[in-house]
Amino acid sequence: MELTYECPSCNAVGTVVPVEATTIAICPGCAQPRALRREAMEGGGLRSCAWCGTDDLYLQKDFPQGLGLAIVVVGFAISTVFWYYERPIPAYLVLLASALLDMILYYRVPDVTICYRCLGQYRGVGANAGCRFRAFDLAIGERYRQERLRAEELRGRGASADVPPAG
Repeated sequence: MELTYECPSCNAVGTVVPVEATTIAICPGCAQPRALRREAMEGGGLRSCAWCGTDDLYLQKDFPQGLGLAIVVVGFAISTVFWYYERPIPAYLVLLASALLDMILYYRVPDVTICYRCLGQYRGVGANAGCRFRAFDLAIGERYRQERLRAEELRGRGASADVPPAG
């Protein structure tokens, strides 16, 4: 299983492969080591986030959203041209082809397990062993988003408290 994470110190993106056999992740940007939680792995599967320890993880397709949106927009644009020239059959065929392409990609692209708290991404065998994790839950996602905003605000206050006032 592979873990992709963002270093909290320098915001560099790092990767740990295999997570199951690694005890320490070293940031590629600042070389700061961070211990991975061994209790996160259970029987070859992921139980919680090895990076931050939270049990709240979700699944999504490991596919760039921009590419999916581009497929839809291009299909719509091409079908609009056919509608302009009063050719409904080709217009419907283009829309059908883009829907079929979307469906094929949906079933062919694997899932990625993502941590709500640290946004670490787990790929590979065991990332969702036993179908433990579900799709994104807006309520849980908003709770962790608010947590990140409060943490950033507190870090900003701490940095501004170190700077003496001008004057």
